Amino acid sequence: MLTSFFGKSIPLNYLILGVFIVVGYLLGAISVYNIVDSPYLLLNNAAFILISVLIMLLLDFIIRKNHLTKTNTYAILFFTCFMVMLPVIFLQHKILLANAFLILALRRIMSLRSDTNSSKKILDASLWITLASLFYFWSLLFFIPLWIAIIQKPNSNYKQMIIPITGFMAVLIINTAYQFFVYDSFAWFFDWKKPISLDFSKYNSAAILVPVTVILGFYIWTSMYRVLRFSSVSLKEKSNYFLLLYVSITSLLVAILGPEKTGAEILFILAPVSIIAANYIENFGTDRYVEKDITEFWFKEIMLWMVVILPFVFLFL
Repeated sequence: MLTSFFGKSIPLNYLILGVFIVVGYLLGAISVYNIVDSPYLLLNNAAFILISVLIMLLLDFIIRKNHLTKTNTYAILFFTCFMVMLPVIFLQHKILLANAFLILALRRIMSLRSDTNSSKKILDASLWITLASLFYFWSLLFFIPLWIAIIQKPNSNYKQMIIPITGFMAVLIINTAYQFFVYDSFAWFFDWKKPISLDFSKYNSAAILVPVTVILGFYIWTSMYRVLRFSSVSLKEKSNYFLLLYVSITSLLVAILGPEKTGAEILFILAPVSIIAANYIENFGTDRYVEKDITEFWFKEIMLWMVVILPFVFLFL
């Protein structure tokens, strides 16, 4: 049973999911070009395979460190399967890099409820967000959940509200100096902001439309459940409980406002959606609940099997 297997956090789970990402990446890359065509291409793709696996592991670290789910691997199972459902994600290296930096920022944002080294955490988050924006401009929207987290944290003050601006300016100054010395130009600044595109014509492909519909369906269903459960959440957990919803909404805006709609931009919403979906599964995954309602148990079991099987089905679309 998948609910019991991924209901644990054991090394085998990480190995299986890591291999799944590697296979998904290779299938996605091979469908477009020969990744062994040159040593550079081979090394480049090897590096991004490693980055993809590290993103999954980093997400798991954030979840465990901030107790966003119980001790299980449901969230990274969802994250991995959602990624492999859309192999186009692995072809957009700038989006992969931007998402990696945003996951690093998310690590700091979610940890702000602990009032230790707050200023350092805020500065780190702002640096990662600004770095992400160099690859995908609208990543800057993540400053919104960062400021929300600062307001919600214990002992917040106006000085901490200014720290993100310091981090933003630091990255801008360093990148401007780099661009000037290497390319003798400031042109990057004028090309930094990309136009918003609402052209979803590429979504007409079944290989893009069907996986995106499944992922957004999970997002809507589990988010509604999360909102309805808010009253039963302990006071201590309420701030982070809703902060994750703010992050998911921001991620959706980042994807929508992108300059090109290829399907790869859905990557930005996968981390928060995976955590929310994992919360949905685990709240009914106990033995006590199975005895109480076997129908609901099988509903969760079938849902997990569907998420695992669909990436293989979508390969033939």
